[in-house]
Amino acid sequence: MHTVSLFPAFFDYQMLGVFLLRVTLGFIFVRFWYEHSTRGHHNKKYLNVIYPLLGISGALIIVGLYTQGAVIVTGTIMTVAAFMRWRKPSVLPHDTPSFYILLAVASFALLFLGAGAFAIDLPL
Repeated sequence: MHTVSLFPAFFDYQMLGVFLLRVTLGFIFVRFWYEHSTRGHHNKKYLNVIYPLLGISGALIIVGLYTQGAVIVTGTIMTVAAFMRWRKPSVLPHDTPSFYILLAVASFALLFLGAGAFAIDLPL
C-alpha cells in the first residue's frame, strides 16, 4: 500500500504524539493555576473557582487519569474564556482569544484521541 505521507513509518508512533499533546496541555493548565495562586486576581470570586478547577484538571491530564472528563472541563472553560476575552478584554488579563480557542480545540481533540502513551487510563 502506498501512502501520500512523507514518513509513513512515523504512524507507528501516533500514541507518542498524543502523549506529547496531553502533557503539554496539562502543564499549560497547571501553569494557569500556579500563576493565579501566586499573582491571582483575588477580587474576582469566580476565578477563584475556575483556576483551581483548571489546575486539578491539568494534573489529571498530565498523568492521564480520567483524561476524557478532564478535557471536557478544560475545553468548556477555554471556550467560555475565549468568548469572555473577545467580548470584554479586561476580564482575562493576558492571552488572546485565539490562544484560548487553540487550548479548547486541543482539549476536545484529546476527548476523541484518548490519553495516548504512558497514561493510567489506557484502553484495554
